[in-house]
Parts: sequence; structure tokens; C-alpha cells
Amino acid sequence: MKNIFIIVLLIGFYSIKAQAQTTITDTSAYFNDSIMQKKNYYIGKPLILLLKDLRIEIVDNNEYGMLGYTDTFYTKISRLCFYYPLSKIVERVFFNHNIITPTLTITFQDTLAIPRHYFNRGGLLDYYKGWTRSKRNYWGQFIVADIRLSGVK
Repeated sequence: MKNIFIIVLLIGFYSIKAQAQTTITDTSAYFNDSIMQKKNYYIGKPLILLLKDLRIEIVDNNEYGMLGYTDTFYTKISRLCFYYPLSKIVERVFFNHNIITPTLTITFQDTLAIPRHYFNRGGLLDYYKGWTRSKRNYWGQFIVADIRLSGVK
């Protein structure tokens, strides 16, 4: 009986989470109308404001360009990557490999000096994990200078 209750509880939780994530039906329109139209509002403010307003889940923040051989990485840019709805992912994998993942490129006001160990396994910006709460909190503290959108029509 206890196991059945736990299973029902988990199914209910995931269905609520799925409903919250499926409210956006047109990714391109959402980014153009809701984010890029308010671009000037976000500039000069911490990135956390934009992150709180997003209604599409961030999958990764593309830290590949920061990796190198130095002990400290210097960057002014973070890329927030999103995926299209499932139908677009299927189309991309099986039919059209040219479909691009929607990406917001955030430029910060100041150059950030990020210690290399932040990217290690278990580190604050663990390179091996996707978007996490610790990454959200870390990047969210920096002031936005510009926002660019790519990967949508």
C-alpha cells in the first residue's frame, strides 16, 4: 500500500511538472515576443531577473568555450541553451540535422575571472552536469550588458 501511494505521488508530481513546462507551444515566438522585446529591461540588472522570468527550461549553459589550460578563465559571455519541443528534437535527430538549439548569449558588464576548479566534477560549475541551481545562482549574480538570440527563426 505504501509503494502504491509513493508511485501515485511521483506520477502526480511529474505530471504537474510536465504541465508547467508545456505551456510554450511556439519557442521562436516566445523568445522574440517575451524575452527580446524586454531586452532593455534586463540590461543593467543581474541575470537572475531574466532567469526568474524564463518559462522554458534551460538545458545547459555551454561552457565549452571557457575550457583551456590556464588556472583562471576570463570571460564576459555565457550561453544559455534550450531545446525545442519533442517534435523538433525528433525532427533534428532523424530528418534535419541543421535544426539549431535556441540559445541566449548573455554578455556581462565586467570580465569574469573564474577559477578552473569551479568546472571540476563536483565543483560549483561542474562541467559534466547540465544546468543546475548552483550554476543559476552563480551566473545570476552578474550584471547583463547585452542579450542576443540565436537558433530561432
